[in-house]
This record gives sequence, structure tokens and C-alpha cells, in this order.
Amino acid sequence: MLNKEIVMEAFITVGEMIEALRALPADARLVVTESGYYSYSEFSRVCLPEAYIVESDEAEVPVGSVVYRVGHSHQSY
Repeated sequence: MLNKEIVMEAFITVGEMIEALRALPADARLVVTESGYYSYSEFSRVCLPEAYIVESDEAEVPVGSVVYRVGHSHQSY
């Protein structure tokens, strides 16, 4: 890990992401990592932003809210 302690959030705003991306070189590669007992890969799948409707009340975002997904990690038993 190259970075110091990173704070993970349930979501970030587009403005925060744009500001962070501007600091990176244009050819930087973005990933979404995964971990856990049933995780078999270091990276989850990454995608361009897609609209996603929050379905779980476990999230810090209200159910029914539209957010934009940029990656997904599927862990099965």
C-alpha cells in the first residue's frame, strides 16, 4: 500500500472525485479493491459510472436514492 491511512466512505460526491482525479496523471489506472475470507482476488470489477438505486437500509444512503456505481465486488460462499 502506497498511501497513508485512507478513510473509506459509503459515498463521495462528483466534485470530490473530480478534484482527486485532477491530481493524478492522465494514464493512471483506477481499481476497486476487495478483501475478506471469501475474496479470491485483490481487485473487484470496475466500470464507468452507472445509475444505481439503493435497495438496502444498511447503507448510509436512504433507500430509493439514486447513486452511481463505479465498481462491484461479489463474494460467494
